[in-house]
Amino acid sequence: MNPSQPQPQQGHPKLPKLALWAPTATAMGVFSAEDCARIRGMGGAEQAGGIADEGRAGYRDSRVRWLRPSADSEWVFRRALDVVATENRRSYRAEIAGFTEPLQIAEYGPGQHYDWHLDFAAGAYSTRKLSFVVQLTDPATYEGGALEVMISREAVAIPREQGSLTIFPSFLLHRVCAVTTGARHSLVGWIGGPHWR
Repeated sequence: MNPSQPQPQQGHPKLPKLALWAPTATAMGVFSAEDCARIRGMGGAEQAGGIADEGRAGYRDSRVRWLRPSADSEWVFRRALDVVATENRRSYRAEIAGFTEPLQIAEYGPGQHYDWHLDFAAGAYSTRKLSFVVQLTDPATYEGGALEVMISREAVAIPREQGSLTIFPSFLLHRVCAVTTGARHSLVGWIGGPHWR
């Protein structure tokens, strides 16, 4: 080893170290095809998906509905939170409190997309810690529409299997590429907690 080269830092000696960490984590088969169809039928009135576009034309093009906790949807919230909390204990150990806002059911048809963005921001979005996405559509029924996360300088596509749930820190850049044929549906949620410190 060359003594003139900087040595890697070992971190603070009194802080616990994570044995595992990954920018994204995917759990397969969290929801069945029947579950996914049921979720796709839930939610309130459909609206244009430009909620987080900050006024930039063309930044996001999709349709969304909001799913709030109820007797009919409680199982969706509970199952998603169980998976996210388990992965958080293993790979992130963020201080989380649970859901702080409704879930979003999104639909992307041909040409529709969502450009690079963060889920974490000032104000109402500042308590988001972990984001998750459930793939609700059979990937054989659409083309394009990849969900990509920026890891270092590389855009990495997450798995497309129906019913899979992918988790990532809300401060990571990500996007939904344009769908070319068919339609892609997803369930998106955010687990909140005290501000990062």
